[in-house]
Amino acid sequence: MNEFISNSGTLINPDSVYDQERFINILQIILQKKTQKELSEQTGLNNATISRMLNGVRSGRPYKSTIDKIAKAIDDPELIQELYDATGYSSKKIRERKKIIADNGFSLDLSTVQVHEKFFSTLMRGLSMMTSLHKVEWTIKSGTPRSYDYLIELKEGNIDYWYIRYVDRITSDEERKKALTAIYGEFAKLKLGGKIKVSCATPSYEDYDYFITIPPYQLNTNASIIHFDSELERFADETFLETALPLKENIPVKDFCNLTESLIL
Repeated sequence: MNEFISNSGTLINPDSVYDQERFINILQIILQKKTQKELSEQTGLNNATISRMLNGVRSGRPYKSTIDKIAKAIDDPELIQELYDATGYSSKKIRERKKIIADNGFSLDLSTVQVHEKFFSTLMRGLSMMTSLHKVEWTIKSGTPRSYDYLIELKEGNIDYWYIRYVDRITSDEERKKALTAIYGEFAKLKLGGKIKVSCATPSYEDYDYFITIPPYQLNTNASIIHFDSELERFADETFLETALPLKENIPVKDFCNLTESLIL
């Protein structure tokens, strides 16, 4: 599988303008004057999203729309400015990001392409570990490093097919819902037989927190939402959803996230 590994990690990530430690400190300052529940009510962000940002569980840069919502709950102009600066959305940080992009000689959306390539490499690592540790043979029936849809056939495993859809970061709940509807619809068109798992994978914890609230009750398969941590290059979380197939019967490819942990040599 070496032909799928990318060297894009040698480039400077444009999102390096995001200072996570500083952002967490700002959240802590905000929560000195109000409870997390009050912040959730004032911003429209759910508690899970706020907790993940506050605890630094996930390292991806928050959406600007998320930062805009938090800013509306702050009555200190200087702290608002610091919030935008820490997350890379101040005028100064936007200029810095554009310079990084120009200096590295790639287009504005290459950081998205890099994350996508990292996702594919991580998926390959997890599948390879599955072969080595669990003796489960797999074949990619469709999908390439630049694809968004992957159909994996497994032998000697507890499922026959695993359909994975990678989704780039989305900026509104309306678009998130449309994306999930399209994903499940495209999967249904495959008309696969046997034991099947369908997963939606995203590098955004905001999208992850939203996706897990919409179970595909009509699917007669196992279904899950996966969060891909692009900074650590691993599958950080997987939540199984309620479908027409009871989870207690079989959870396929259990603990796959653990198989994508980087090896320490």
